Amino acid sequence: MPARTIYLIKRLETEVTANMIKILGAYDITPSQFIILNFVGDNETDLSSAQLSRRFLMTPQSMNEVVTTLQRKDLLERNTDPNHKRILRITLTDKGKEVLEICNAAMDVFEEKLLKKLKVKEKEVFRGSIGKILGNIKEEGEEKPKAAK
Repeated sequence: MPARTIYLIKRLETEVTANMIKILGAYDITPSQFIILNFVGDNETDLSSAQLSRRFLMTPQSMNEVVTTLQRKDLLERNTDPNHKRILRITLTDKGKEVLEICNAAMDVFEEKLLKKLKVKEKEVFRGSIGKILGNIKEEGEEKPKAAK
C-alpha cells in the first residue's frame, strides 16, 4: 500500500521546517517569525496583533509574545492607531525590511533547491494543488456542524 498523502505532507512539512530553522537561524529568526514578518511586509495597511493572531490561528497572548520578540529585535514596531487609541498597529522597521529581504533571498535559494526536479508547469500545478487543498480545509472549517440523529 502506498504511503498516505497526509503522511507525505507531514514528512514534507517536517523537512521544510527543519531546513528553515537551519537557514533562518543564521539570521536569528525562527520560521514563525519569518512568516509573520512576511505577512506584515506584504500588507501595506498596518495590522494589529489581534488580526495577526486570527490569521495565524494563534492565541492573542502567543502572538503578542512573537510580536514583542520581533519588536525587541527592532524588526517590528507598534504604534497607536489614531482612530482607536486601544489598538496598536504593527509595521516593519527599516531593519525589519532589511532582514526580511535577506531572509527572503535565502528562502529563494532553498525553495529553488527544494523544487529543482520539478518542471515549471509541475511547479505551477503543485502550487495550485496546495491552494485548492488549503481552500478545502478552510471551507470545511467554515461549515456548521450537522446535528446528530
